[in-house]
Amino acid sequence: MGNGGTVLDTARQRFRRSVPLLLLLLVIAAVGALTLVTGPTADTRPLSPGNASPTGSRALIQVLQGQGIEAVRPSSYEEARATLTQGNATLFLYDPDRWLNDDQLAGLAGASARTVLAAPTADQLEVLAPGVSVIGPLVSAPDVVEAQCDDDDARSAGTITSGGDGYSGPVECFPAATAGQDAVGSSYVTTADKDIAVIGSLEVLDNGGISSAGNAALALRALGREPVLVWYQPTSADVATTGTPVDARNLLPEWVNPLMVWLLICSVLAILWRGRRLGPLAVEPLPVVVGAAETAEGRARLYQDSKSVPHAAANLRAATLGRMAARLRLPRSSTHAHILDAAAVRTGRPRSDLERIVASIPNGNRELVQFSQELLDVEKELDQQ
Repeated sequence: MGNGGTVLDTARQRFRRSVPLLLLLLVIAAVGALTLVTGPTADTRPLSPGNASPTGSRALIQVLQGQGIEAVRPSSYEEARATLTQGNATLFLYDPDRWLNDDQLAGLAGASARTVLAAPTADQLEVLAPGVSVIGPLVSAPDVVEAQCDDDDARSAGTITSGGDGYSGPVECFPAATAGQDAVGSSYVTTADKDIAVIGSLEVLDNGGISSAGNAALALRALGREPVLVWYQPTSADVATTGTPVDARNLLPEWVNPLMVWLLICSVLAILWRGRRLGPLAVEPLPVVVGAAETAEGRARLYQDSKSVPHAAANLRAATLGRMAARLRLPRSSTHAHILDAAAVRTGRPRSDLERIVASIPNGNRELVQFSQELLDVEKELDQQ
């Protein structure tokens, strides 16, 4: 019974000691959860109309709205379909993560008077623009490429910035070599009837590149043909399901959940291990007075243990120059050159000699001791004058 009582008492003491730590963890967790819930929700998606950063497209949308274009940003696939069925609309689609499947893409094909695709994949082109194919990434040199086609929008732009993905199709504009130099692709491709356009360079559309070359002219003409612009960027919520909501955890690999549980267990064990108190606190009357000599010796030992000879020399140099300035009655803002000039006049030593002593950099403890002795000799000479 005695041993059992001792173990129980020890467990109780440890639990009482860990209560403040547990409360602190609960407070940190609550603050983190509150920050996630009420934190800023700034739009940072690339080519988003609400993103004002260089990768967003707020500038383009504002100009189009200033020209009388009604810009609609659907929040779901069903809303995009419903808006397009009203007619006289241009569909802009940017889906780099390929959230939409082939059936959903087929539902968008032909639903709008004009379709503009930004950097589409091969699968997306197969459904939405069968006559257009991906060639590959284009080189970024030269900085701009010229329009070499009979498309009115491209000829109005004249030139656009190079780079992005290259495509081939019925009407190819702004051709450039691919990264492998084995093929030529175009940054802007349309179908024969000009109802479908493909833009491979995102700089033509984003805030950071729209003001370069003829990017703005091409983007405004390509997207401003119809009175309504449906700017659709699919999200994970648009993934086709069988009637059940999408769970983001189902999109993660199977090993993620066990790993998170293991990390949580390790974190709790580490907190209990390192958070325990190692004995009672030592009580010492305050204030504690430490002598100047003891403090100086302690700092010197720290410098010696860390082998910080240059740092110690710099401290000695700065302290010596400060005391020399005080002895010479110079202001605290005086430069090293002014202090050495005044010291040379006071002591009669050559200015170059004082500069050599003060500016020297010792490489070891022996040279540091010699350096400090020379500084002390200069100060003594000042006191004797």
